[in-house]
Amino acid sequence: MELLAEILLWVGQLLLEVLLQLLFEILAELGLWAAKKTLRSAGPVRPVLVMVGYLLLGGALGGISLVFFPQKFAMPMWLQIANIAISPVVVGVAMVWVGQRRSLRGQQAILLHKFWFGFAFALVFALVRFRFAA
Repeated sequence: MELLAEILLWVGQLLLEVLLQLLFEILAELGLWAAKKTLRSAGPVRPVLVMVGYLLLGGALGGISLVFFPQKFAMPMWLQIANIAISPVVVGVAMVWVGQRRSLRGQQAILLHKFWFGFAFALVFALVRFRFAA
């Protein structure tokens, strides 16, 4: 029974980390989508520059998350490493899903709705929390 409780605790800790990353990425997506809607670009989009921007934004929001949640949710080291491996994949898939929902509504998607852009954002977010959360 104690083993089951321990496993459920680990799963809960990992889910909290994933949900935190997903929450911040969705907030970023809402802000970026609104900005894209209001700021029309005259030139072509440069995916490399956008990727750099998403990496910086992921790092910045990872740092901001530490203000609200200074403690790691996932405590054992192996679970923290699992979070770095799992969360970006989950969040990247979630961003693709959000982009598909937006497309079905006739709304224009942003590059964050592509898997690798969402993945990169979430990876840097997770790495910042891994390094600096208590």
